[in-house]
Amino acid sequence: MNLYSPPKNVSRDDAQHESDPHGLPHRLLNVQEAARFLGLSVSTLNKMRMTDSGPPYIQLTRRRVAYRLCDLEAWVAQRKRNHTSE
Repeated sequence: MNLYSPPKNVSRDDAQHESDPHGLPHRLLNVQEAARFLGLSVSTLNKMRMTDSGPPYIQLTRRRVAYRLCDLEAWVAQRKRNHTSE
């Protein structure tokens, strides 16, 4: 069962290119949701955004940002380490 139906003017193939690997549309999280997902405080996530050391984000309006769930998962995966000297 497909829970996502692309708009009528977009083919299913085109919709797949704009979705995550599971075939679902990209899930956008607000700052609070992203911070909770990452186990960080909102303040820490905001500071990371200001210093360009955090995960990729989308600037929706002048004051509103969002994070794609797939970007957060990829950002976390990039930080995987096997030893403290890495």
